[in-house]
Amino acid sequence: MSENIDMNAKQALQDYRNLDCCFCKDCLRDPLLLPCLHSICRKCLVQMLDSNKSRDIINCPTCDEDISIPENGEDGFEKNYFTDGLLLIYTAKTAKDIRCKICELQKKDTFAVYTCLDCGDFLCGDCSKAHCMTRMTIEHKVEPLEEVATGSHDKTIRAKRVIPCKEHKSEIIKYFCETCLVPICRECQLQYHVGHSCIPVAEAHTIRRSGIATNAQNLGQKLGGLKKVENSVNVTLEDIGKREKDLAEGVHKTAKKLTDQIEKEKAEILESLGRSMDEQRKLCNQKKKEIQRVYSIIEDNVKFCNALVGNGKDEEILYLEPIIRKRLKALQSKKTGESPMKWKPPDIRFRNIFLNIDRIGLFELTFAKDFARHIEAPIKFGSRHVAALHLVKRVSMTAKEDEFEARATGLACLPGDYIVVGDYENRKIKIFTKQGAFVETIANCKPISLASCHDTLASSDQLSLNLISFDKSFKRKISLESTGSSYPLASMMDQYFIVANNRNISFQIYDIHGDLVQEIIPVKGSKVKNPVFVTGNSKGYIIVSDWLTNTVIILDQSGKTIKDFKLKGTTPKAWLPGSLCVDQFDNIFVSDYSRSRIIVLNPQGEYMFEYQTRRDDLDRPKCMACDGMGHLFVSGKGGLLNVYVCEYA
Repeated sequence: MSENIDMNAKQALQDYRNLDCCFCKDCLRDPLLLPCLHSICRKCLVQMLDSNKSRDIINCPTCDEDISIPENGEDGFEKNYFTDGLLLIYTAKTAKDIRCKICELQKKDTFAVYTCLDCGDFLCGDCSKAHCMTRMTIEHKVEPLEEVATGSHDKTIRAKRVIPCKEHKSEIIKYFCETCLVPICRECQLQYHVGHSCIPVAEAHTIRRSGIATNAQNLGQKLGGLKKVENSVNVTLEDIGKREKDLAEGVHKTAKKLTDQIEKEKAEILESLGRSMDEQRKLCNQKKKEIQRVYSIIEDNVKFCNALVGNGKDEEILYLEPIIRKRLKALQSKKTGESPMKWKPPDIRFRNIFLNIDRIGLFELTFAKDFARHIEAPIKFGSRHVAALHLVKRVSMTAKEDEFEARATGLACLPGDYIVVGDYENRKIKIFTKQGAFVETIANCKPISLASCHDTLASSDQLSLNLISFDKSFKRKISLESTGSSYPLASMMDQYFIVANNRNISFQIYDIHGDLVQEIIPVKGSKVKNPVFVTGNSKGYIIVSDWLTNTVIILDQSGKTIKDFKLKGTTPKAWLPGSLCVDQFDNIFVSDYSRSRIIVLNPQGEYMFEYQTRRDDLDRPKCMACDGMGHLFVSGKGGLLNVYVCEYA
């Protein structure tokens, strides 16, 4: 049996991979045995455990098998005594430039030229002579490393190797406790295994060695079965390859006739497609070039304005502000081709595949109806929210020539430094500067509502919609249905006018020339019952103040409700949403006529804050307008107009 052990050791040493760590792939150091029987350095195992603290298993680096982590960590894994014994031989045979262990203790740096076959110490020439001069080491056998490297002492090294007891490091294993099934030393037998069945190691190993051999032999028989299965798989793979080759050859032969014709028709259809796309691409590039030109102009103007605002002197701003405002308003109202780019998406129809091999007719170029990709909302929408309102001026809307105190029923901002007031009491539409100076009366009528859009001013009464250009070169009167509606009026997207009919609950959209573009009817179930005030935002949504439901409602262009807002925890008469307007960022201002306050909503129609106008001596705010420059104009009782500047966050 000892001879067989030596032969197994030699075979193991011939394949150095058996002595490599499965994790770091270097020669094992302090090897531990995993349950899958692969070996790993203790240090490497600790590293693996540290990187898997959140899990209770690790995977063997060699076979990827799941390994449960013992409660005591790396100490729960058995030391691989067999491999550790082989390492003694391997280290002794391959040792190069190893220092003397005894000299190291004396802080000397001396190369070892000998090794002790009993304790494994590497020794220099002087230490090798003294090594066997003690009672404990007198029987030790010291040999030159050159001889050990030849392998002539492998058997001796294996035979002399002793395994210390886990509990008593100074004792060697001598017995095997059959009761506890653990190897023990003499001290263990006397302390922990009294009364147990303990037999010498020389007797215990026989049964267990033969048991391991038998189990290994039985398991080895599975190798033959697995080999047969592997051979069967290999044969199947060959059959698969042959069958694939035969079928592929048939497919290639059949497809050759088809592909020749298909390639011909492919070239034809791609040529037609390319011509069509080149034409449409040319149109796109032309529009893109124009957009970039306008973009560059606007960008340069914005940079100039920002530079002036940030660094301009007061006098410079006052001199340049009129021309700048005129320029910015002109650019704002300029049609910049923001409508979606329309094109004709082509389609390829696959047809008539196998009817005629000589003329497959596989492709056909067709065109769908005009398609416009949805344009995303302007970046400005909701980009800044109103944080506060600050009163900057109070002006009177009553001119010296007026017979009565002004009662505003409509407000609108004009390009430049002007604001229009619809004075119902004096039957006038009047223009003031934003500083409060009266300019002129442009119409004599009883205006219900006012709105300005692009270069056109609109007013409504109970019978008609009246349009007039700012230079008075264009005038148009549009008769409205005599329903008794007050016909609230507002502008939308600086391109259209919204006219609300609060009798039949509908909204007519007119362009600046007075042509009806669209009629919007709220969908069934909407809270729009009596729209008294109306406005529009940059998305084309209609925002309504409804006096029957005391609700502010946002509708899209199909009449679907996007959002409805009502002050929470209030009685039906606790607030009365009045005039509406939006700023350049689509924040919504709602006047509460009954409580003399302004409710500020974000663009989504959500409550932000409220502002009491009575603190500024403005009672019952009714009409409002924004100029797109951060100013809010609010009219109230007594013919007064408050001008606020918006603080943005």
